[in-house]
Amino acid sequence: MSNHSSGQRRGRWAFIGIVAVFVIPLCVAALFVLGPFKWQPEDTVNEGELVSPIVELGSFKPTDSNARPLQLNTVPGDWFLVVLHDGTCSSACGRLVEDASQIRVAIGRDRDRVNVATLGSDDLTLIAETPHWILSDPIRFLNALNASTHSNVILPTLLTLDHRLRVALIYGPNHEAQAALNDLKRLLKASAPP
Repeated sequence: MSNHSSGQRRGRWAFIGIVAVFVIPLCVAALFVLGPFKWQPEDTVNEGELVSPIVELGSFKPTDSNARPLQLNTVPGDWFLVVLHDGTCSSACGRLVEDASQIRVAIGRDRDRVNVATLGSDDLTLIAETPHWILSDPIRFLNALNASTHSNVILPTLLTLDHRLRVALIYGPNHEAQAALNDLKRLLKASAPP
């Protein structure tokens, strides 16, 4: 009889050991993820305003400065910094174009994966090296952006677009260039080719 009860005790201890090794860590992890503990740092989220649902620039039929449909040779992992303006490039618009160019340089070795452009309703030459894209209906595009963000878009503004010309993030004229740089570094790292 003592052999039977010692076997039950060993079985019970084995079961308790299995529970201790597998179940307790899951409970502790659940407390940190779902429970009252806020272990995730707040600064890991994007600094720009996320555009959701997606707004695709291509559906608004942009053209290049020669009035030809926009044709870009992009691959997955390429990103665009685009300054959206209202047709007159004020000092704030010029500052955003300069900020976008400096962000591209600050990216370092991945700068070939980042392109800078301007986007507006007419052919406006800002900087010789900066391509300008033209929208035939900028109001409709701006309305789509406003519908996909929590605030009204104030022009000029800086947009981050992916290789398919989908708007990912928006930075208003009062955002710091460092915010866009931080987000773009994360996007480049997350979309790095294998």
